[in-house]
Amino acid sequence: MLTISGLKKFYYLPHFHDMRCGYARIMEVIKMSCHRDPYNGDVYFFMSKDNRTVRMVMYEKHAFHVHSCTFAAGYSFMKIKIEKDRYFY
Repeated sequence: MLTISGLKKFYYLPHFHDMRCGYARIMEVIKMSCHRDPYNGDVYFFMSKDNRTVRMVMYEKHAFHVHSCTFAAGYSFMKIKIEKDRYFY
């Protein structure tokens, strides 16, 4: 069960799809591509290319939390598409 305490901001990383990376590499991607501080407690998430797996990463209470969820074959998350600052699912 995933529990996120307090009010958090969620950020989607639309161009990052590598599910093999650990928390250190993901934090570097957040720093370099989003120009954000990954240690401020926000939640960052990204999906695999086939939209079957989603990963969420956050830093809280001096610990890294990496959560992953994968659908069974034939099922997937809705694809998030961004056009002109509008989100489509």
